[in-house]
Amino acid sequence: MVKSTLKNSFTTLFINTLSIRHKHIRYSLDRVIKSNVFSKSPVNQELLKYLVNCSLQGEIPKEFQIAADVFGRKYDPDKEINVRVYMHNLRKKLKEYYATEGKEDELILEFPKGQYAISFNHSPIKSLKKQVYRFSPMLFVASLILLISVLLFQLVFPLNQVKIGFWNDFLANGFPTRMVLGDHYFYRGILPSGKTVTMRDNRINSDADFDEYMKLHRELMEQREKTTLTYINNQAPLGLFYLMQLFGGGNFDLEMDYASRTKIDDFRDRNLLFIGSFKTLQQLKNTVEKLGLVYQIEETQLEYQTADSSLTFDNRSTPYLSYEHATVAYFSTPDGRRVLFFLCDQDIGNMALIKFFTDRNRMKDFSKKLDELNTTNFKAVFEVKGENRTDFDISLLRIDALPNDIAEIWP
Repeated sequence: MVKSTLKNSFTTLFINTLSIRHKHIRYSLDRVIKSNVFSKSPVNQELLKYLVNCSLQGEIPKEFQIAADVFGRKYDPDKEINVRVYMHNLRKKLKEYYATEGKEDELILEFPKGQYAISFNHSPIKSLKKQVYRFSPMLFVASLILLISVLLFQLVFPLNQVKIGFWNDFLANGFPTRMVLGDHYFYRGILPSGKTVTMRDNRINSDADFDEYMKLHRELMEQREKTTLTYINNQAPLGLFYLMQLFGGGNFDLEMDYASRTKIDDFRDRNLLFIGSFKTLQQLKNTVEKLGLVYQIEETQLEYQTADSSLTFDNRSTPYLSYEHATVAYFSTPDGRRVLFFLCDQDIGNMALIKFFTDRNRMKDFSKKLDELNTTNFKAVFEVKGENRTDFDISLLRIDALPNDIAEIWP
């Protein structure tokens, strides 16, 4: 009796699991069919639906079956090659779809060359990203709690001030300092299922980006809307922890804000210290690009422009190691204000940078390189190696002088 009950339970569980998987596959198929890539290709639509249905039923069709069932033709060895041509075109269409509209799809439909059985490949990384976006409100609250906890810890247990010459002029030049944390942009949208969720797109990093995107995709006007919700990465609270050790022992006029609430005019009478991703610069993006630091988001490439050339640095990953090119830009204004940017793509870049710039021994060697430039205005690029969100190693690749006159760059 017990064995029978267990068998029935496992059978029911298997059937329910299979049903959910089939539903997910058909939902993914529907996304592909309705995409711009496939919308004007009814032949590819029918062929893909047929192959998916066959695979779900555990069947691997022959060429003559495809010719008969999809194209309504009798099998003719002389025309057998036509089916292969259609299959070749279908592969190209799928490749195009997953390189554009479907690049964030969790489930990928594909079939090996020379075979007619569709495989359904699930991407756990893309699934995790969607879960992160879905729970972004909670992530924002958690990051805010962590940030406040770090500040309270420093107030209750103040640490001794670290004496580093690089920071003296920055912190004791008579101007208040505003520390700006780069926060990521979110918007609200409606999923195909009809559910409204918080969304994140690397190409949309400000209200201006959102407006521009909507101009190009007017069909989404009723499905997307702005929101005031943002979030900060791990680099912000960790960077703040190291900097509070630096600032904690002194009497400095220090403020803090988010990039989404920052305007250029806010710094006409104060210093700026920015910590964040290139994607979170908001109104400060134009200034950074004038300094010769241009980040190509979709290619994950940093263009580092010098007086006579432009260098490209790729942020790449291997199965075991991530490479990040993080940058620092620093300059002073004619009235003595200081502006400092810590910039990266992934968290490990700024985590490593800020640890570097708050390390007394490392900064001694770095200060010698600054002396050789014969200017206090500089930009530098570092290579950081790490795994996941942990940095292992940082090395200076190059450092260049910035113009002493930055009147056209900063107010």
